[in-house]
Amino acid sequence: THLLSQIKLLAPCSPGKIVAIAMNYHSHLGEKNAPLVPEPFFKTPSSVINPMDEIIIPREAVKVQEEAELSVVIGHRCKRVTKNNALDYVLGYTCGNDVSERNWQSNDVQWWRGKSSDTFAPLGPFIVTDLDPGNLRISGRIGNRVVQDSNTSQMIHDVPTIIEFISRVVTLEPGDVIMTGTPGEPQDINPGDIVEIEIEGIGTLKNPIRAE
Repeated sequence: THLLSQIKLLAPCSPGKIVAIAMNYHSHLGEKNAPLVPEPFFKTPSSVINPMDEIIIPREAVKVQEEAELSVVIGHRCKRVTKNNALDYVLGYTCGNDVSERNWQSNDVQWWRGKSSDTFAPLGPFIVTDLDPGNLRISGRIGNRVVQDSNTSQMIHDVPTIIEFISRVVTLEPGDVIMTGTPGEPQDINPGDIVEIEIEGIGTLKNPIRAE
């Protein structure tokens, strides 16, 4: 047994793929219509970093923001499951930060650059295995300023629905991660900031920001 202060925590899994869900909270939609089905996109595994690792803002970036997200870690090979049994395939839950470059996200044909730049997927600090993903407080802080504060009960598409939808066409493997969307209005992050993503029952994912 060791004190947390004596060790360095790594990201709690090494996903073969990260499937993230766009526009999954009404508070994040603005005037857009709610999607009728989950809207997945991929983030690359190479964007994963550990708790307390630096999020590095690329020198070409214009506007980078944090996104607090409940992240689902798959525990068993998962193909064409239903909402009724989807959670049987989940190992547990962790905090995720879907770091996003908004200028690239808005203007590129694909979101690969805006969502998958190196260091744009912090995960951690732990995987917690016995939680109700449909009722967890989720918040994001920049420094001591709370910029996001919501509950996963406000998701448009809940976790079982998301897993059912994805697994119809993509096989989810153990260790894969689903990032379930972000609430509210994420804010800009800048060099020198410290970003914290906190989810009830899991803990706090903390990462400093620096420029490339």
